[in-house]
Amino acid sequence: MDIFQRLIKVFQVTFDDTVDVSGVTPELSLREDLGINSIGLLYMAMAVEEEFEIKFKNEDFVAIRTVADVIACIEGKQ
Repeated sequence: MDIFQRLIKVFQVTFDDTVDVSGVTPELSLREDLGINSIGLLYMAMAVEEEFEIKFKNEDFVAIRTVADVIACIEGKQ
């Protein structure tokens, strides 16, 4: 399973029914397109850290705006 597919599973578990993951693509904005608020981003970050066994730094969040940004950050930490 690739990073994108694993990330979609994280979204499913983290956001339950609040985010429709069926149409998620790497280009989508986390906030504007998916409607994930600041608290949701925090929960997502914790779930991603656990799933991928990585640790985010505060400065990582400055660059994360889209699903592709999350994937790039994960790839950079593996």
